[in-house]
Amino acid sequence: MRSLMFVAPGRLRFDEVEAPRIIEPGDALVRPLAATTCDLDHHVIADKTPFSGFGPFPLGHECVGTVVEVGPDCADVAVGDVVGVAWHIACGSCAQCVLGHPARCLRHGDAQYGLPVNGSWGGTFSELIRVPYAEYNLAPLPPSVDPVHLASISDNLALGWETVMPTIHGIADPQVAVFGGTGSIGLYCVDVAVHCARARTVYFDDDPIRMSVAAQLGAEVVDINGKREKDFHLAIDASADPDRLRKALLSVMPEGHVNSVGIYFQDVTLPMLQLYVRGVHFHNGKGHARPNMTPTLDAVAAGALHPELVTSGVYGWDEIPEVLTSPSAGHKPIFVLEPR
Repeated sequence: MRSLMFVAPGRLRFDEVEAPRIIEPGDALVRPLAATTCDLDHHVIADKTPFSGFGPFPLGHECVGTVVEVGPDCADVAVGDVVGVAWHIACGSCAQCVLGHPARCLRHGDAQYGLPVNGSWGGTFSELIRVPYAEYNLAPLPPSVDPVHLASISDNLALGWETVMPTIHGIADPQVAVFGGTGSIGLYCVDVAVHCARARTVYFDDDPIRMSVAAQLGAEVVDINGKREKDFHLAIDASADPDRLRKALLSVMPEGHVNSVGIYFQDVTLPMLQLYVRGVHFHNGKGHARPNMTPTLDAVAAGALHPELVTSGVYGWDEIPEVLTSPSAGHKPIFVLEPR
């Protein structure tokens, strides 16, 4: 089969590789219908991460697809099911998975698709994917929704739900700030905040395209360098930018929450005294996709979420290398693999 390989910064190619097969009785094989980039992938391609020096390796960890083969222990997953594939490799039954933390799976650690960490599981820009613990890691898609715009359910789309909903639960008239910059995650957070949390949502950025999408999703849009309020219940740092992180940390009310989905590969300076005086709850870490995929998909099926507005373009599978190495790749390009 063909698998997209990250070779070096700015260089991608399709390689012919051995197709995966069923190894464990709980495995399933999934052929992608549509796959897309995590915001991190753009940074890898642009040589902004330590991973950029470890090519070649299979790229991609967000996709939806069709189950084409299952192991004998798969009672609730069947050939022909259309599913989302969680980005992380997780058993679903260890102490961390049971707590809802599959990205911390005690059996598989940091293992995932699309990056060279803790083994090689291939990438979702491949023509076939082996999914272990398939009954846990696969989420059935609602039949009423076009699966193409759900390609990000594996990670970024579900992360929008995870970043917003648990934190604002129980807050009357929630006020949410989103500091954009990485690409799509901040926009998915805006969609959830506006239409599921029913929050007044302010989006801060300086990219006119992302700002336009945020406005379409119902946010108040403010230039990142403009005047900021300081009374948000929740501020979301979706920037991976130390200056914007600082602004997010200083934008919440006393005892407010800041959830950062940005990845910082270098230490950053935090305004610790001001955080102490105000009492700020700060969280930064990987998204735990699988527990958040189902409620997100339910919200899409109900018409509450609008992932199609975040999609920046839909392309053919053969266009992946050219599009992703182009300066105009967009914040959320989706690539469709034609069915055989």
